[in-house]
Amino acid sequence: MREEIIKKAADFLQTELRKTVGFTDRTERMVEYRIEHSFRVARIAREIAKGEGFDEERMYVAALLHDIGYTVQYESAEDASRHGRVGAEIARPFFKELGYTDAEVEEMCYGIAIHVDDTSDFSGERTPFALTVGDADNIDRFDAYRIYEGLEFMKFSEMPLAEQIDFTDKRISKLKQFREYPYGTKTADNMWHEKVDFQLEYFNRLKNQLESSSIATI
Repeated sequence: MREEIIKKAADFLQTELRKTVGFTDRTERMVEYRIEHSFRVARIAREIAKGEGFDEERMYVAALLHDIGYTVQYESAEDASRHGRVGAEIARPFFKELGYTDAEVEEMCYGIAIHVDDTSDFSGERTPFALTVGDADNIDRFDAYRIYEGLEFMKFSEMPLAEQIDFTDKRISKLKQFREYPYGTKTADNMWHEKVDFQLEYFNRLKNQLESSSIATI
Protein backbone atom coordinates (compact mmCIF):
# COMPACT_ATOMS: atom_id res chain seq x y z
CA MET A 1 0.00 0.00 0.00
CA ARG A 2 1.19 3.51 -0.74
CA GLU A 3 1.80 5.36 2.50
CA GLU A 4 0.89 8.75 1.06
CA ILE A 5 -2.52 7.48 -0.12
CA ILE A 6 -3.32 5.94 3.25
CA LYS A 7 -2.30 9.14 5.04
CA LYS A 8 -4.47 11.29 2.76
CA ALA A 9 -7.47 9.03 3.37
CA ALA A 10 -6.88 8.99 7.13
CA ASP A 11 -6.51 12.77 7.25
CA PHE A 12 -9.68 13.22 5.19
CA LEU A 13 -11.66 10.91 7.47
CA GLN A 14 -10.52 12.57 10.69
CA THR A 15 -10.82 16.14 9.44
CA GLU A 16 -14.32 15.70 8.02
CA LEU A 17 -15.73 13.77 10.98
CA ARG A 18 -14.23 16.12 13.57
CA LYS A 19 -15.98 19.04 11.88
CA THR A 20 -19.27 17.56 13.08
CA VAL A 21 -18.54 18.24 16.75
CA GLY A 22 -20.43 21.35 17.79
CA PHE A 23 -22.96 21.75 14.99
CA THR A 24 -24.49 18.26 15.31
CA ASP A 25 -25.72 16.31 18.32
CA ARG A 26 -22.51 14.27 18.35
CA THR A 27 -20.13 14.61 21.25
CA GLU A 28 -16.38 14.63 20.78
CA ARG A 29 -16.18 11.10 22.19
CA MET A 30 -18.86 9.85 19.77
CA VAL A 31 -16.89 11.24 16.84
CA GLU A 32 -13.61 9.76 18.10
CA TYR A 33 -15.30 6.38 18.47
CA ARG A 34 -16.49 6.60 14.85
CA ILE A 35 -12.91 7.30 13.75
CA GLU A 36 -11.54 4.41 15.84
CA HIS A 37 -14.20 2.07 14.44
CA SER A 38 -13.31 3.16 10.88
CA PHE A 39 -9.64 2.28 11.37
CA ARG A 40 -10.58 -1.14 12.75
CA VAL A 41 -12.92 -1.82 9.82
CA ALA A 42 -10.20 -0.79 7.37
CA ARG A 43 -7.73 -3.22 8.93
CA ILE A 44 -10.28 -6.05 8.87
CA ALA A 45 -11.06 -5.27 5.22
CA ARG A 46 -7.37 -5.35 4.36
CA GLU A 47 -7.04 -8.75 6.02
CA ILE A 48 -9.95 -10.03 3.92
CA ALA A 49 -8.38 -8.49 0.79
CA LYS A 50 -5.10 -10.23 1.57
CA GLY A 51 -6.86 -13.57 1.94
CA GLU A 52 -8.87 -13.12 -1.26
CA GLY A 53 -6.26 -11.50 -3.50
CA PHE A 54 -7.99 -8.11 -3.75
CA ASP A 55 -6.20 -4.77 -4.09
CA GLU A 56 -5.30 -4.20 -0.42
CA GLU A 57 -4.79 -0.44 -0.69
CA ARG A 58 -8.06 0.22 -2.45
CA MET A 59 -9.91 -2.09 -0.06
CA TYR A 60 -8.39 -0.36 2.97
CA VAL A 61 -9.28 3.11 1.68
CA ALA A 62 -12.87 2.16 0.79
CA ALA A 63 -13.45 0.59 4.20
CA LEU A 64 -11.77 3.46 6.02
CA LEU A 65 -14.33 5.86 4.56
CA HIS A 66 -17.35 3.56 4.90
CA ASP A 67 -18.91 5.86 7.53
CA ILE A 68 -17.92 9.19 6.01
CA GLY A 69 -21.67 9.79 5.55
CA TYR A 70 -21.80 10.59 9.26
CA THR A 71 -20.52 14.05 8.40
CA VAL A 72 -24.22 14.82 7.79
CA GLN A 73 -26.80 15.34 10.53
CA TYR A 74 -29.75 12.94 10.37
CA GLU A 75 -33.23 13.47 11.76
CA SER A 76 -33.64 9.98 13.21
CA ALA A 77 -32.09 6.52 13.37
CA GLU A 78 -34.20 5.56 10.37
CA ASP A 79 -32.93 8.58 8.45
CA ALA A 80 -29.35 7.65 9.40
CA SER A 81 -29.76 4.36 7.53
CA ARG A 82 -28.99 6.31 4.35
CA HIS A 83 -25.51 7.27 5.57
CA GLY A 84 -24.00 4.67 3.25
CA ARG A 85 -25.52 6.34 0.19
CA VAL A 86 -24.56 9.79 1.47
CA GLY A 87 -21.06 8.52 2.18
CA ALA A 88 -20.64 7.20 -1.36
CA GLU A 89 -21.51 10.64 -2.73
CA ILE A 90 -19.00 12.32 -0.41
CA ALA A 91 -16.25 9.78 -1.07
CA ARG A 92 -16.53 9.66 -4.87
CA PRO A 93 -14.67 12.92 -5.70
CA PHE A 94 -12.04 12.15 -3.06
CA PHE A 95 -11.38 8.71 -4.53
CA LYS A 96 -10.99 10.31 -7.96
CA GLU A 97 -8.46 12.77 -6.52
CA LEU A 98 -6.44 9.79 -5.29
CA GLY A 99 -6.08 8.65 -8.92
CA TYR A 100 -8.26 5.55 -9.01
CA THR A 101 -9.97 4.69 -12.29
CA ASP A 102 -13.67 5.36 -12.78
CA ALA A 103 -14.42 1.63 -12.51
CA GLU A 104 -12.40 1.31 -9.32
CA VAL A 105 -14.09 4.36 -7.80
CA GLU A 106 -17.56 3.07 -8.61
CA GLU A 107 -16.85 -0.32 -7.04
CA MET A 108 -15.54 1.38 -3.89
CA CYS A 109 -18.54 3.71 -3.73
CA TYR A 110 -21.01 0.91 -4.34
CA GLY A 111 -19.56 -1.00 -1.39
CA ILE A 112 -19.98 2.06 0.82
CA ALA A 113 -23.51 2.75 -0.45
CA ILE A 114 -24.86 -0.74 0.29
CA HIS A 115 -23.04 -1.44 3.56
CA VAL A 116 -25.93 -0.28 5.79
CA ASP A 117 -29.18 -1.53 4.27
CA ASP A 118 -28.06 -3.23 1.06
CA THR A 119 -29.52 -0.36 -0.96
CA SER A 120 -27.88 2.03 -3.43
CA ASP A 121 -29.21 5.02 -5.35
CA PHE A 122 -26.97 4.22 -8.33
CA SER A 123 -26.33 1.04 -10.29
CA GLY A 124 -23.48 -1.24 -9.36
CA GLU A 125 -22.39 -4.84 -9.03
CA ARG A 126 -22.33 -6.79 -5.76
CA THR A 127 -18.77 -7.95 -6.27
CA PRO A 128 -16.91 -9.70 -3.44
CA PHE A 129 -14.82 -6.52 -3.16
CA ALA A 130 -17.91 -4.32 -2.73
CA LEU A 131 -19.48 -6.71 -0.24
CA THR A 132 -16.31 -6.70 1.84
CA VAL A 133 -16.95 -3.11 3.00
CA GLY A 134 -20.10 -4.18 4.84
CA ASP A 135 -18.63 -7.52 5.87
CA ALA A 136 -15.70 -5.82 7.60
CA ASP A 137 -18.07 -3.39 9.32
CA ASN A 138 -20.18 -6.25 10.69
CA ILE A 139 -17.15 -8.23 11.83
CA ASP A 140 -15.89 -5.28 13.87
CA ARG A 141 -19.32 -4.83 15.45
CA PHE A 142 -19.09 -8.37 16.83
CA ASP A 143 -15.62 -8.13 18.34
CA ALA A 144 -14.66 -7.85 22.01
CA TYR A 145 -15.22 -4.11 22.47
CA ARG A 146 -18.82 -4.32 21.32
CA ILE A 147 -19.60 -6.90 24.02
CA TYR A 148 -18.60 -4.34 26.63
CA GLU A 149 -20.28 -1.47 24.83
CA GLY A 150 -23.52 -3.40 24.33
CA LEU A 151 -23.74 -4.47 27.97
CA GLU A 152 -23.02 -0.93 29.12
CA PHE A 153 -25.64 0.52 26.76
CA MET A 154 -28.27 -1.92 28.07
CA LYS A 155 -27.27 -1.09 31.69
CA PHE A 156 -26.69 -4.79 32.24
CA SER A 157 -25.02 -4.30 35.62
CA GLU A 158 -28.17 -2.59 36.93
CA MET A 159 -30.52 -5.41 35.93
CA PRO A 160 -31.85 -7.82 38.58
CA LEU A 161 -30.44 -11.35 38.31
CA ALA A 162 -33.47 -12.88 36.59
CA GLU A 163 -33.43 -10.15 33.96
CA GLN A 164 -29.68 -10.64 33.38
CA ILE A 165 -30.23 -14.38 32.80
CA ASP A 166 -33.09 -13.68 30.40
CA PHE A 167 -30.94 -11.14 28.54
CA THR A 168 -28.03 -13.58 28.10
CA ASP A 169 -30.38 -16.37 27.02
CA LYS A 170 -31.90 -14.18 24.30
CA ARG A 171 -28.47 -12.99 23.22
CA ILE A 172 -27.25 -16.57 22.79
CA SER A 173 -30.30 -17.40 20.69
CA LYS A 174 -29.70 -14.37 18.43
CA LEU A 175 -26.00 -15.17 18.06
CA LYS A 176 -26.82 -18.67 16.84
CA GLN A 177 -29.02 -17.12 14.16
CA PHE A 178 -26.40 -14.48 13.25
CA ARG A 179 -23.77 -17.18 12.81
CA GLU A 180 -25.54 -18.39 9.67
CA TYR A 181 -25.43 -14.97 8.01
CA PRO A 182 -23.82 -15.32 4.53
CA TYR A 183 -20.70 -13.29 3.72
CA GLY A 184 -19.15 -12.26 0.43
CA THR A 185 -15.92 -14.25 0.74
CA LYS A 186 -14.57 -17.35 2.45
CA THR A 187 -12.09 -15.24 4.41
CA ALA A 188 -14.88 -13.05 5.78
CA ASP A 189 -16.96 -16.15 6.58
CA ASN A 190 -14.11 -17.55 8.67
CA MET A 191 -13.54 -14.26 10.48
CA TRP A 192 -17.28 -13.87 11.16
CA HIS A 193 -17.58 -17.37 12.61
CA GLU A 194 -14.59 -16.74 14.87
CA LYS A 195 -16.14 -13.52 16.23
CA VAL A 196 -19.59 -15.01 16.77
CA ASP A 197 -18.16 -18.15 18.36
CA PHE A 198 -16.16 -15.94 20.73
CA GLN A 199 -19.33 -14.12 21.75
CA LEU A 200 -21.23 -17.39 22.12
CA GLU A 201 -18.57 -18.73 24.45
CA TYR A 202 -18.59 -15.51 26.48
CA PHE A 203 -22.36 -15.32 26.88
CA ASN A 204 -22.68 -19.03 27.63
CA ARG A 205 -20.06 -18.65 30.35
CA LEU A 206 -21.82 -15.54 31.64
CA LYS A 207 -25.19 -17.29 31.69
CA ASN A 208 -23.74 -20.30 33.55
CA GLN A 209 -22.19 -18.02 36.15
CA LEU A 210 -25.40 -16.06 36.61
CA GLU A 211 -27.45 -19.23 36.96
CA SER A 212 -25.19 -20.34 39.81
CA SER A 213 -25.68 -17.05 41.65
CA SER A 214 -28.70 -17.96 43.78
CA ILE A 215 -29.75 -20.63 46.26
CA ALA A 216 -32.21 -21.98 43.70
CA THR A 217 -29.29 -23.58 41.83
CA ILE A 218 -28.16 -25.79 44.75
